[in-house]
Amino acid sequence: MRRCFGCTDFSSEGFAVLSRAAAKSASARLRNMGVLRVSNDWRRRLNVCGGCPLHSVVNGVAHCGKPLLTQIRRRPEQGCGCPVEAKARRPGEHCPVTASHAPSSSDGACDCKWCTAQR
Repeated sequence: MRRCFGCTDFSSEGFAVLSRAAAKSASARLRNMGVLRVSNDWRRRLNVCGGCPLHSVVNGVAHCGKPLLTQIRRRPEQGCGCPVEAKARRPGEHCPVTASHAPSSSDGACDCKWCTAQR
């Protein structure tokens, strides 16, 4: 298989992360245009993120942890790197950490910050 510019490994973890991020970015744009559905409780989710120690603001945009392109490989407890508002608006999305900042688990009932705050 030929590689793009001779250096890209399409089987790498980084490529998979960037591909998912591109898809999420495209869906966020469609959601902003009103084409895709927005989560009903996105403002509540956004408030939960506002008090999180992972919350960071870079160039006027709030992110869950460091922005993705500054740290592609990361552990879940470091945040996902997504813009917080776009993440909160996505209906099927979950916070990557629990209230105690451990990686969240979706085995059975989800224990992420957003789901536990809703109960």
